[in-house]
Amino acid sequence: MASTQRTEPAREQRCMTGLRGDAWVGFLRAHSSVVKALDADLIARHGLPLSAYEVLLRLALSENGYLRMSELAQQALLSQSRISRLVDQLCRDGLIERRSCETDSRVVYAAITDAGRARLEQAEATHSAGVEGRFFERLSDADLARLAEIWDQILAPARD
Repeated sequence: MASTQRTEPAREQRCMTGLRGDAWVGFLRAHSSVVKALDADLIARHGLPLSAYEVLLRLALSENGYLRMSELAQQALLSQSRISRLVDQLCRDGLIERRSCETDSRVVYAAITDAGRARLEQAEATHSAGVEGRFFERLSDADLARLAEIWDQILAPARD
């Protein structure tokens, strides 16, 4: 067992060197940098963290302006506990409301309010400008096409 413990870090170290390490660490840094900057912009200009913006956007884009909490968590890429805390805060702020399902008392929906739609509309230009300036403007159309292929390649097994 001791030999396994000694070889695991060595295997990890080999995996994260050279081109592989550059690609992996670059991905992590790029994601972190863009997300932190978007979050800071949205908070500074609209008092709305990126995660809250994403929740409001998902609700606004839904067919009727509401989603089951589990669907919302999945679409916003948040854990159940994180979505619950965020929905609590957005409800206190009057941007969304919780609704009960008429046919199943176990189901709870989150629904965007008029105030939520207004805040989302105000924040959209900030979000779009941030994504444009920190992502799209730095890549050519060929880069974007290749990146889309790469993401599809990475995510394909998760869809199966």
